[in-house]
Amino acid sequence: MTYLDDTEYASRNLIELITHEERELGLLKDGLRTEEAKLRANRWDFETSDLNDDFSDAYVQAAFGRMARAHQEAEKLKAQATALKVSIGARQIAVQAMCGALLQIAKQGMSIVHGGLGSAPSGRSVSGIALKDIVWQARNQALHYEEGNFRRAVTDLFKQLEKSHGNEFSLTLHANQSRAKQTITLLGWNDYALFRNDMMSLGL
Repeated sequence: MTYLDDTEYASRNLIELITHEERELGLLKDGLRTEEAKLRANRWDFETSDLNDDFSDAYVQAAFGRMARAHQEAEKLKAQATALKVSIGARQIAVQAMCGALLQIAKQGMSIVHGGLGSAPSGRSVSGIALKDIVWQARNQALHYEEGNFRRAVTDLFKQLEKSHGNEFSLTLHANQSRAKQTITLLGWNDYALFRNDMMSLGL
């Protein structure tokens, strides 16, 4: 049995959980956008219920009705939006943690099988960076992100990723935040077969 075989169950289930949580997160974000749109519509109804003298009595009465309904719904919609934001935050933390665990499995494999980063095969190149370096340094960032005091190898790697792939890899703009999920997405590890191919390329 190889290290890859020994960790297949954990890795496969982590990827499935990450995919599930990402799907649920998408639904929550859609729900938040819906609630925020409702809140804006209610606010617009309230603010544009003009009681100009040129309007008929029936219009004015209807305007008062809209204003009353908008006021009654506002607090309810605000509470729903707040609850959704809390759920989204919790899901995002969970996804980052699971992605960090997947990086840990890959990094630990290089430590156990090859004795460390230096003697491990490079694996494929991602934007000119060896796969092994991305895995190793991204795992370190995910493990120590709360401290925010990274070694030079970590900051150098993320500067390269930021240059190639944008601000989502900026450790300055995302201080004290894990970038594990962003790294997993970059590597395309949303499918166990792709993850396994990369692990085999690292000699695991």
